[in-house]
Amino acid sequence: MNNRMIITISRQFGSGGYQIGELLSTKLDLPLFDKNAIAQAMKEYGIYTRIMNEERSSPTNSLLFSIAANMYPLGRHGLSFEQQIGLAEEETMRNLAKEGSCIFIGRAADAVFADDPGRISFFIHAPLDWRTARVAQQYHLPDARAKSLTQQMDKKRASYYMERTDGNWAEAQTYHLSIDSSLLTTEETVQQLCAFIRAVHNR
Repeated sequence: MNNRMIITISRQFGSGGYQIGELLSTKLDLPLFDKNAIAQAMKEYGIYTRIMNEERSSPTNSLLFSIAANMYPLGRHGLSFEQQIGLAEEETMRNLAKEGSCIFIGRAADAVFADDPGRISFFIHAPLDWRTARVAQQYHLPDARAKSLTQQMDKKRASYYMERTDGNWAEAQTYHLSIDSSLLTTEETVQQLCAFIRAVHNR
């Protein structure tokens, strides 16, 4: 692979999208960046410190971070604290992408890199009943609670995506390929993604 690729994966809760991303990362030998890895990179790049220095104080943990966002709704440049963090996260993601080909999980990455010629975007989905059963087993929850959690998380991800992009998180045309993870094993799904990546990348 001579040219840089930015692979983005959005996924419904319980679809196994994260595990698919992890295996794809291994198969392609590419770094995988999720919410936590991006947050860590923000600190390493000094972006987190810069944003906090522009505000009134430096929270010491994620709880205080959330409180600060509510306490100080408007910061510099007329942006809310939360909006500044969102922009800082995007800056971090772009910096990570400059270092070479990589995979991003969530964080509306397909929109962040919408104009990047190296972007290949996937959406992993599956029927609600299948995902509910998977969530119930994974988190040791009764079926009713697992279904409620699955639906709540889907709404949360859709809301996050809309806030960041004004787009529809689950709209097929937003992505290059959508795939139902209930039809194949994780290994088989990743094989299909790899075949798609090769076909696109070698054009």
